[in-house]
Amino acid sequence: MKKILSAMILFAICFCVFADDASQFFLPRPFGNVKNYTETNFEITTKFGDYYRTPKTNYFHEFNENGLEIRSSEFNAAGQIVNRIEYAYNDDGNLFSQICYDDNGKIFWKIITSFDENGIKSEDSEYDGKDNLTGKSVYKNEGANPAEEIYYNAKGDLIWKNTFKYSDANLLEECCSYFANGQLDTRKVYKYDSSGNLLEITSFDVFDDLAEREVFSYNEDFTLNEYTVYGADGKRRTRIFYKYDENKNCVKSTTYNVAQKFGTTVNEMIDQSDFKYEYR
Repeated sequence: MKKILSAMILFAICFCVFADDASQFFLPRPFGNVKNYTETNFEITTKFGDYYRTPKTNYFHEFNENGLEIRSSEFNAAGQIVNRIEYAYNDDGNLFSQICYDDNGKIFWKIITSFDENGIKSEDSEYDGKDNLTGKSVYKNEGANPAEEIYYNAKGDLIWKNTFKYSDANLLEECCSYFANGQLDTRKVYKYDSSGNLLEITSFDVFDDLAEREVFSYNEDFTLNEYTVYGADGKRRTRIFYKYDENKNCVKSTTYNVAQKFGTTVNEMIDQSDFKYEYR
């Protein structure tokens, strides 16, 4: 129901989260002097036991010379633009403006970020295409990290609240999400290895019972090899595998649904994405 603070997840595990597209959740951040990359999502079908894939959606991500994403555009299978998001940054390299345009070039929504006197993000204000305020996130910070994220609607009513705890190494350890009435929604606990690589995210429900467990495994060069989701019963539900080029940039992600069929466990491909990079 609630969004978990994607910026904090990004900070904690050094992965990009592209909320505007259908990318796999943990897509590694591009390495090297990337000018742009294209992501192609495929629809997966089966026929006589064989997999077939058909291009479904394309996303084009553009970066400036500082490695910051400045634009992401979504196209349908016919090559027609669906929307695009423009990103703008301040002199410190902090994202302060996200503006989404529809297929006619009109503003669909935008998010404007404010910063405190220390240059730390303090608010995200959301607007519709007519510049009406639709929601606002207010951050209460401890040092450079937000300890709380509180979301309000356009009327100023509290909708939900997230709280965050960090380790001595400045890594996100726990995130709790609450409903407007103060009742716990979910609690997530993060575990890392000695190098700071994220190993697990364990989620607990409103009763603080285990809901699911997300596990990360890595290659020898510390690129993400597999992302696996386990249910409360301890059984695997989803598996995502990643392949990379010589620059350690992801060139393919493949998602499988794990199910019991015909008396055995099977991995059914349900999604696949290809990535092509252009370097400066």
